[in-house]
Amino acid sequence: MDSKGLLNIEYVFCIIIGILLLITLMPLLDDNLNANIELNEEASARILLDNISGSINEVNSNSYGFIKRIDLMEKIANHSYKITVKSNEVNLEFNNKKGKTQISPIKLVNANNESLDKIELYSGNSYSIEKILVDDNQTKLFNQSSILIRPITS
Repeated sequence: MDSKGLLNIEYVFCIIIGILLLITLMPLLDDNLNANIELNEEASARILLDNISGSINEVNSNSYGFIKRIDLMEKIANHSYKITVKSNEVNLEFNNKKGKTQISPIKLVNANNESLDKIELYSGNSYSIEKILVDDNQTKLFNQSSILIRPITS
């Protein structure tokens, strides 16, 4: 055989080895890419959760009548979500994942000054968080510090 034929066979072997390496490395690259996407989704959810809990704590630590507006983004990584505010925690659910953060203990009330166990906030909406004084005839507590979270309609 001449040197040109031998050189062509070497190129073919190099291309075959390159293709085999690509085939074996593809799943590893795909797994790393998926892990990075999932990490980004979880980071976005954690930031949102921390912002909401920080806003509630800020309102709770200020004087009566203090109001803060929060605007919830439409989606987290193309998924709708729901936030549940309870007396001592804020929970977030999206894409079969859950997150939770603690807040300072608060008393939640609705617009009629009735005590609530939880309030649900939905993606894409805006809400006002207000610190108010409530008289609770059932518990005989008057001028009780409470948090009112209500949707803002445009």
